[in-house]
Amino acid sequence: MQLIKQQMAERWKCDVSAFDLEENVFYETTDTFFGIITFGSNAVIRADPSIVTWCRDTFFSTPAQFIMDGDHLFLLDGKLRSLGKKLAGEHNGYLHLFPERTVDKPSGFSYVWYQEDEIQALYRHTEFENALSFENRDRIAVVAYDGENLAAMAGCDDYLPDAWQIGIDTDKAYRHRGLGVYLVKELAKEIEKSGKLAYYNTWSPNIASTRLALSAGFYPVWMGYPSEDL
Repeated sequence: MQLIKQQMAERWKCDVSAFDLEENVFYETTDTFFGIITFGSNAVIRADPSIVTWCRDTFFSTPAQFIMDGDHLFLLDGKLRSLGKKLAGEHNGYLHLFPERTVDKPSGFSYVWYQEDEIQALYRHTEFENALSFENRDRIAVVAYDGENLAAMAGCDDYLPDAWQIGIDTDKAYRHRGLGVYLVKELAKEIEKSGKLAYYNTWSPNIASTRLALSAGFYPVWMGYPSEDL
């Protein structure tokens, strides 16, 4: 947990202690227009000069869980939209904190690993959009094949240098067979063999994704929202 905080602090250009304070913390930045994150104790917000003072005045004493819920979330999104931006969606971060949790290997499939430059051969499978970033930061991928049919794919990228994010996609015809959780579990172990931290992102209404994360030994650690252009 400390490592992911350090990685996030480097990405956000803030002190790692900011994530453990009781009061909310606000950073002015031009690297991104708006972002908010919480590890449970407070909210850390980084924002463009045009909105950072408003954020501080509005949310200084508001608990993090209430900023990212109900009326406060509506207020925040409205402010962003008045400036040509919007909330990009909820991100729930999970860490592989229970590696001892075992997962059954689905039979009847072949499993193929791809490393670094080999992954580009998978980019034509754009229907598996959640498995890869489709950018040069993809590092490892594993694919389940049913004969020549691509049934499921999991991949990871180095958005954070020492913590690699896992993505997963399963063809509709092959869902509910345990392929997703198996690939995620195997990829997490492979990431850890590389000396990196494995993490998984989803959002709370995606119950299937949340169940997969928990079944593979992942545990919720942080959540937040970025912004994007309208």
